[in-house]
Amino acid sequence: MGFFLYQDFIVFDSSQFTFFLIGCIASLALLTIVFQQLFKPRQKFFPKRVITHFESKMFIRLKEAFPQHHLLAQVAFSALITNNNLKIRNKFNRKVTDFVLLNQKLEVVAIIELDDPSHIGKEQEDAERDAMLNEAGYQVYRYTDIPSADRLRRDILN
Repeated sequence: MGFFLYQDFIVFDSSQFTFFLIGCIASLALLTIVFQQLFKPRQKFFPKRVITHFESKMFIRLKEAFPQHHLLAQVAFSALITNNNLKIRNKFNRKVTDFVLLNQKLEVVAIIELDDPSHIGKEQEDAERDAMLNEAGYQVYRYTDIPSADRLRRDILN
C-alpha cells in the first residue's frame, strides 16, 4: 500500500506527500482569493463619459466654429434658470443641456442641443425644455446632425 501505520501515525510515501502538499497549497490559495472577494469593500461609484462619442464630434465642431468663445458641455438647467416656486423648479431640476456657448464676458450666447436618435418620440418634451429656456431669454438651437462650422456661425451669430 501507499501508506502504513507506524506506532499510531500515518506515514505517506514521497509522491503522496507531494500531492498532499500541493493540494494544501492550492486549497489555501483558493480560500485566500474567496475571502478577499467576500471582505473586499464593494465599489459603489464608477466613472462614466461626460459626453457621448456623437457629442464629442459636435464639441470639436463648435470649438472650431467659435474659437473666441467658451464652450460648456452638459450644463444643468438649474445653472441657467431658476424660479422661487419649488414645484416649478422640480420641472427642470434634473435636466441638462448639451452645450452652452459663452462670449468672452462669460454671457450665454446660445444653447445648443444635439438630437440623436434617442430623441425620436420626445419632440413634445424637447419643445417644453426649449420653452423654459426661451422664456428665460436664451436662444436654443437644435441639430440632428453635426453641421459645418460655417452653418453654425450663420445660425448662431446672425
